Amino acid sequence: MLQLPELRQEQTPNSPAEAARLLELAQLLATTAPLPDLRDLAPAVRNLFPEPAYQVGCGGSHIWLHRAEESGRLACIIDHYQ
Repeated sequence: MLQLPELRQEQTPNSPAEAARLLELAQLLATTAPLPDLRDLAPAVRNLFPEPAYQVGCGGSHIWLHRAEESGRLACIIDHYQ
C-alpha cells in the first residue's frame, strides 16, 4: 500500500528561518506523490534541516525531526492514511 506523507508540526518555529524551512517542507510534502515507504523522504528532510542544529530520524513508518538541543519533536511526518 502506498503512503501519503503528512506533516504534523508539534512545536512553534523558534525563528523566521525555521518557519521558512517548515513551510518549504510542507510544500515538498504537498507535491509528493504517494510512496511505497515515506521514509524515503528522510534525505530531503535532512537537507532542509541539517546537522548539527537538527536531528532527523526514522521510526517504523514515520520520520521525526527535532532541534539538536531539545528532546521534544519539532515535527513528525506520518502516513496520512494511518
